[in-house]
Amino acid sequence: MSTTIGTAGKLDVPTMVAQLVAADRAQPDARIDRSERQVNAQISAIGALRSAFSALGTAVNALTSSDNLQARKAILPPEANFSATTSAGAAAGRYQIEVLALASAQKLTSGAFAADAAVGTGTLTISAGDTSIEVQVAAPDNTLAGIRDAINAAAGGRTVTASIVTGDDGPHLVLNAVDTGTAGALTVTASGGDGGLSALAYDPEGTSGLTELLPAADAKVRIDGIERTSSSNTITDAIDGVGLTLTEAEPGTVRELRIEGDASLQRNAAKSFVSAYNAALGTIAQTTAYNTGTRVAAALNGDSMVRNATRELRDVVGDNVTDLKAIGITINKDGTLKLDEAAFDKGLAADPEAAARVFAGDEGMVGRLDAVVDRLVEADGLLESRSDSLAERSKALANQRSALDFRMSQAEARYRTQFTALDVLLSSLQTSSDFLTQQLARPSTD
Repeated sequence: MSTTIGTAGKLDVPTMVAQLVAADRAQPDARIDRSERQVNAQISAIGALRSAFSALGTAVNALTSSDNLQARKAILPPEANFSATTSAGAAAGRYQIEVLALASAQKLTSGAFAADAAVGTGTLTISAGDTSIEVQVAAPDNTLAGIRDAINAAAGGRTVTASIVTGDDGPHLVLNAVDTGTAGALTVTASGGDGGLSALAYDPEGTSGLTELLPAADAKVRIDGIERTSSSNTITDAIDGVGLTLTEAEPGTVRELRIEGDASLQRNAAKSFVSAYNAALGTIAQTTAYNTGTRVAAALNGDSMVRNATRELRDVVGDNVTDLKAIGITINKDGTLKLDEAAFDKGLAADPEAAARVFAGDEGMVGRLDAVVDRLVEADGLLESRSDSLAERSKALANQRSALDFRMSQAEARYRTQFTALDVLLSSLQTSSDFLTQQLARPSTD
């Protein structure tokens, strides 16, 4: 007799199989789940620590950056006729600045030409210093406008620019030297062609067809009584680490330029360090906490690596408590740091090298902190090793889950086979019982 499992049979085979498989799976599944939660929590905690210590390392390195430790600022009077820029390491001091003359660019003009008149053909050679450009002029582009366009195309914004200014007497070609100072002064020679371009020649020591509207002039400045000439109004090498841009000539008027240490960059670096240090301690506290109320421990509670890192950080900072206090950094009761910005600025004003002494040097605070951070976050550091170990553990748990799934599929098949056979047997026995009952119930023929 055939039977359909779970319907014609006497047993609910699918339910019984599912219950038995679930019972077999429950304990190992719970163990793997628990282990996966622990591993994932530790992976997350290690990632948080890596991020926090990487940020601390960046902040620590900024403390010893020469751009921060040797930052300088320029202080000028409100009515100064020059501006100044500074670079790291510029010597602090006071400088007496007198702007004698500004640099200017030369300007030349031609005589008037009739509109659309042909000027001439040939070659114009325009020179300034060691640079020369050649401009080919041919008909029909030998009008003043055509020559202007040819000059600008050949120059490409270097050496000279050409324009046309129209007066009562007609249009004039105007040449502007691009570079200021006598080094940018122009000479123009004409050659070849019909000779008409000689009207656009310029030789300051010979015959010229062009007239000088504005002469090329060099800038002149007197610094602490020492005169300096420059072809540009921006002078970057007169005072080491200081750039001057002259804006107005005022011979006889002396103004003072002061170069001082710039506490703002060092203060910002110190603020970033204090913030990153406190954030690192906060991350450590979060990942190692224990809630006495719920009796739940954080992922890295009791972890020796984190405990040792915490002790090292506190030891390094604690060993420098006096020096830190001198620049406005104090240690709170919970081990975090606090920066008093006003005290920091005051400390640097009194001693511009104070921050450098506190932070610089491999054996100083920054060097020791950097060593702690490197051991944790460098490519083969402790956090990466722990991450690799946890990744292997996570992979092993995944393999355990796959193996459990395989065992449970085998157990399900085994249970289904066994209970199906039992169901068939019970159905057969029921049929036999029904037959015997029918036979016994028939009346006797005796």
